[in-house]
Amino acid sequence: MAHNELTMPQTSSRPPAFGGLGVVIGAAAAGVLALGVPQFGVPYVTNLVFTFLVFFILAQSWDWIGGLAGYVNLGHFAYYGIGAYAFAASLVAGVPTPLCFLIAAVAVAGIAALLSFPLFRLKGDYFAFATLAILPLAELLAFNLVPLTGGADGIVLPPHYVLVPAFYTAVGLAVVTFALSVLLARSRFGYALKSIRNDEQAAEVVGIRIFPAKRAVMVLSGAFAALAGAVHAWQLSYIDPPTVFGLNVALVPVAMALFGGSGLLWGPLVGVVLLFSIQQYLLVNMTMLHATVYGLIILLIGRFMPGGLLRSAFARSTPGLRALSREVHHEIEAAPPAATHERRLPMPVRAPDPDKVLLSLKGITKAFGGNVAVNNVTLDVREGEVIGLVGANGSGKTTLFNCISKVYEPQGTLLFDGADMKGLRRDEVAGIGVGRTFQNPRPFGDLTVAENIAVAATFRADKPSMTEALKEAESYAAFVGLEERFTQRADALSLQEKKSLELARALALHPKLLLVDEVASGLTPAEVKRFVSHIREIREVYGVTVIWVEHIFSALAQIVDRLVVLEQGQVIADAPLAEAVRDERVLAAYLGSAATKEGH
Repeated sequence: MAHNELTMPQTSSRPPAFGGLGVVIGAAAAGVLALGVPQFGVPYVTNLVFTFLVFFILAQSWDWIGGLAGYVNLGHFAYYGIGAYAFAASLVAGVPTPLCFLIAAVAVAGIAALLSFPLFRLKGDYFAFATLAILPLAELLAFNLVPLTGGADGIVLPPHYVLVPAFYTAVGLAVVTFALSVLLARSRFGYALKSIRNDEQAAEVVGIRIFPAKRAVMVLSGAFAALAGAVHAWQLSYIDPPTVFGLNVALVPVAMALFGGSGLLWGPLVGVVLLFSIQQYLLVNMTMLHATVYGLIILLIGRFMPGGLLRSAFARSTPGLRALSREVHHEIEAAPPAATHERRLPMPVRAPDPDKVLLSLKGITKAFGGNVAVNNVTLDVREGEVIGLVGANGSGKTTLFNCISKVYEPQGTLLFDGADMKGLRRDEVAGIGVGRTFQNPRPFGDLTVAENIAVAATFRADKPSMTEALKEAESYAAFVGLEERFTQRADALSLQEKKSLELARALALHPKLLLVDEVASGLTPAEVKRFVSHIREIREVYGVTVIWVEHIFSALAQIVDRLVVLEQGQVIADAPLAEAVRDERVLAAYLGSAATKEGH
């Protein structure tokens, strides 16, 4: 734990100078310029730019789920095809054109919402291959649902020249798609997705409800793919199953996003520019194996540029590309140093009632097959207590923390603040006032220290905005000694700094109960002393109840009110410190000669 004094320079956080508004305005200006393309009177050029815009909408909307949430949806093109069919069938039935676009988006959004239930039970490669299976299924249905799709004959749209209005529609959709990407990257929802991409379990523990966020991004991504399919069908005037569901083009948007740099604001656009150019070359010079070429491109990206072109050393060292390769982070501007003042965390100040039981565990048991990790634990924790939870490795300490925070669902009864916790999700446990750190730190690695803390703050019950949460985050970072690392990515921190970050992130939840899992391990004696002073302040100033798992007995001895000792998942001692250290079972199970050497 880095050094932290009781006074510190006053600083403030503000929204980034290079904010999303300027980028959105730039995108709108580019869109206005694009509107002039049809005025040249060259249909080939207009059609070429139109196709480019459709691919951009597909690649960028794919990146919302692939880049932000970290789920590789290989069936994204199916939404394009379903949208094309919904639009075409509606238009042929005489529905006004604007309403046809709405029907396409709504129909696909509903399908995406339904598919999210089975698909998000899967992760990683299983999710990717499951989504890929949607494409041949959709093509098979399109061939066989003749009354809706026309079967192999497809659907012929009314014979009108619509290239120019379709082009203008595509320009508008492309601008909206890019602007939405900018807004998503900086919004609470966008940060929920980034947290999910990093660590779903840690995201839940800081209050993020996982499945609704994933379902929402699937719906949003699918709706824009549907609009791309609708506008393309309008311009083509004819669609059939192989055209809108064929694997020969289905991987193109995915390859474009991955090639440019998935998860980067400019990544999909750069990928579309480069691979669209390659595609036009292939169409002129190759008559087959297009899908093979794109599959090979994806493999080569994974092998030689796993983060995409804009994350490569070449891009980061090239002046023109360096700006495009920047990751989207909230940039913090520090105000000029002001007079020092007494440090206060932006937490509610509570006066704990020492007679009130905050947490009650009754018969808590958790088994993994034949291994009973926590065995019939009964324990009451009163408001304002600091309890040391000790035991040998494998005694069940972290498992008990996981039961309290609902990482695991145990047998027995858990009561928090008088209410039964049975059936609560992990995010709901965080919402009622339980914060925790992990034994092995699990920060969101590709987010900054500021963003890690702000994510937790913005998902607590009062839901401050990201700007407000970032202002708060500075105080928490200073409290744990990370003020100088505030704008750096979490994966660049040392192990001890990551533990400090987890403590700050847990405090940003405004917890009533704080579960601290070996944060002090590896610290110097001076750093341990400072950490103990932090725990004391958390309890005495902010009324937070603390259960602290720690192997450094001298640290616990400075502050704990009670010592709870576990052995093979069972409580073998629960007593004030002075009494517990005289228990022979405690000495044999945990303290042994270490306690004797320390004079206990």
